[in-house]
Amino acid sequence: MKKLLLLIASVFFSVAIFSQECSDLFISEYVEGSGNNKAIELYNPTNEPIDLGDYKLVRYSNGGTTPYGVNLGGTIQPKSTYVVVLDKRVPGGTGYEEPVDSLLQLKADTFLCPIYEVNRMMYFNGNDAVSLERISNGAIVDLFGFVGPPMTSEDNGWGSLNDTTISYNSGGDSTSYTIANYIVGPLFWLSWTKDNTLIRKPDVGIGVKLNPAPYFVVYEQWDSIPKNTFVSLGFHDCNCSSFGIAENSVNVNVSIYPNPVVNGEFTIEAGESIDEVKIIDISGRLIEFKQLEGQTGSVKVSITDKLKGFYFVNIRLSSGQITTKKLLLNQ
Repeated sequence: MKKLLLLIASVFFSVAIFSQECSDLFISEYVEGSGNNKAIELYNPTNEPIDLGDYKLVRYSNGGTTPYGVNLGGTIQPKSTYVVVLDKRVPGGTGYEEPVDSLLQLKADTFLCPIYEVNRMMYFNGNDAVSLERISNGAIVDLFGFVGPPMTSEDNGWGSLNDTTISYNSGGDSTSYTIANYIVGPLFWLSWTKDNTLIRKPDVGIGVKLNPAPYFVVYEQWDSIPKNTFVSLGFHDCNCSSFGIAENSVNVNVSIYPNPVVNGEFTIEAGESIDEVKIIDISGRLIEFKQLEGQTGSVKVSITDKLKGFYFVNIRLSSGQITTKKLLLNQ
């Protein structure tokens, strides 16, 4: 109870965004897709393996204060991810038992919460807060969303607009809704946290340990990509670059510009030679492949096909470092 009161009272404190502590796990991806396509990715930014035995995921339904937690297990290797997926895998299941998409199943490190009445954690929607917490001391390691006061049944989650009145047609009748506290209410099409996949920005290296003050503004720490996008699970682009004394490698900065891309041409620059570039669509299909043999740290890429939308660029450097960046093509 003391921990929960502290969390709710934290509305009066600011969260340091983009600070590079890089010393503990954080939530790196949030998947709220169609049906039972629900997943949470955790990232280990440190140089040591982390035992998940002292961690749990907790859902606060509708942003309320009642916790539904599930204990974790296993190990996350340094600079690696751990993907938790809702355990719905029975072929031919319908309704509440609809199976998770086969592509999402392939990304899972573990499946949890098969029965709603036993454990509700992985049944989150866009208006639920999700936290990563320590079991031993109840500390909040990371928090997605905002806990308390609870949303209403018409609230669809959080968006990017505030103190804005939106007029729209509802069943043939003209109506309007004023967005407050970044909660989109009935305007589900403006929600970032419902029917979307969210990826933590590379600059984030530490979890949110208190309620964001004064509101949860999604775009401050998260990038949004389309619903049922799973290809980015299993790796995370993070700027945490601390290495132990015994390590010989360094984290080389890689940049892409312009991004968004116009006319299919962009440049990749890195602090060392680039060996290989792959362009991958959101389904995981390889679109373009360039073998460069480490000739230069600056590469101009031209995409011959007239593509439009969201893609990934996978870059392998001569040191063996592999970096994946998001790319938006505006043909």
